[in-house]
Amino acid sequence: MNISKLTTFSTILAGFIFTQANAQDYTAYNELLKKYAQPDGVDYKSWDKSSKDHKALEKILKEWAKIDASKLPHADKAAFRINLYNAAMVDVALDNYPLATVTKLGDKDFAIFDANIINTPGGAISLNTLEKKTLLKEFPDSRLHFAVNCASVSCPPLRNEAYTGAQLQQQLTDQSVKFANSPHAVQVNGSTALYSELFNWYAADFKTKNPATYLNNYRTAKINTAAKIGWIKYDWNLNQSK
Repeated sequence: MNISKLTTFSTILAGFIFTQANAQDYTAYNELLKKYAQPDGVDYKSWDKSSKDHKALEKILKEWAKIDASKLPHADKAAFRINLYNAAMVDVALDNYPLATVTKLGDKDFAIFDANIINTPGGAISLNTLEKKTLLKEFPDSRLHFAVNCASVSCPPLRNEAYTGAQLQQQLTDQSVKFANSPHAVQVNGSTALYSELFNWYAADFKTKNPATYLNNYRTAKINTAAKIGWIKYDWNLNQSK
């Protein structure tokens, strides 16, 4: 191989390595999350007023669109895909802000979740494809349901830091503890316990028909497993912070 070709090959290789490494560099994304992700929701109102920060999020998504997640280590792959889902969901909300709920975007209810709005090296995919056909399939951990955020009130909160492969297990457990001890997960009323519909929709992932047996692994105040089971109506209104 002559020097000219070797130089070209080295440049391409360096570019590939840099692009892949970006999956682990969440500095810019973390700055946005620290600024706008609150315990009670996302401050879309302030984020929408800052065209600079909205453009910053769009730039991040454009950079992530070049990353082939399949080539990342297992934990880094899962962390990257969680971040990609959450960032894309926030971007949708900002693109359409102000709005009451993301579920009304498109030609029918919940159409936004099946729209191919996420760019990847293999082509555009939907939020549902990323979450259900890729992330959960390759990383079948029920705690992921507390990490991905659907921009709605009843969703577990958007974490104010990016997920990383190195911290993923701790971050997923922390998310589980926060959600399990919140009224969005369970509301006990006498002999009845009302649970988030996440435990109804994804019972197979949680591997139980009684959410108490799962939640008690993370709760401070244990739930009576003999309590009558009911469901909290899912609130799909935008998770706008107060």
